[in-house]
Amino acid sequence: MDGGVPLSEMEVARLIDRARRRGCRNQNWVGGDPIPHIPFWLRVLLHEEENTPVFFNTNGYYSLEASALLKGVVDLYKIDFKYGSDRCAERISGVGNYWKVLTRNLKSSKSGGELLIRILVLPGHLECCLGPMLSFIARELGTDTRVNLMDQYAPHWRAAECPELRRRLSREEWERALKMVSDSGLENVIS
Repeated sequence: MDGGVPLSEMEVARLIDRARRRGCRNQNWVGGDPIPHIPFWLRVLLHEEENTPVFFNTNGYYSLEASALLKGVVDLYKIDFKYGSDRCAERISGVGNYWKVLTRNLKSSKSGGELLIRILVLPGHLECCLGPMLSFIARELGTDTRVNLMDQYAPHWRAAECPELRRRLSREEWERALKMVSDSGLENVIS
């Protein structure tokens, strides 16, 4: 079947339990946007017998209600931090109030579990986006916060609509990004 086979919460819980007994280290809640599936996953947890840590892989753009549901449930948050500017978030991704929502959820995640922030450096967005993101992380979350800085941006989907995103990151931009990380004082960055 191309679409897969629907499973109940109990069936998913049994699969997770079996995987844990075979050495699986965590359950990774991902798949586009895992937020709409939080109620399902919470019901799955009620049926699990093994203590399998929850790895929550998200774009970080979710409500206060979702944040409250996740508190005390998620062991490790992996959040994509894409923009340091509401103007860029609105223009590129069509989302409003990005900075407020993301910074709120990053703070909540840091206080509720382990946190890994993933930053895909965008061409032409070092000063407007990367700089404010690095400053926020160092100042508000701590210089020990884990950050994965990535240079793998490739122009796909609607990139042609944004002139600066029609190309890959240049070597000079990547070197500048690494310098910005060094200057930020962040101590736990992988690139």
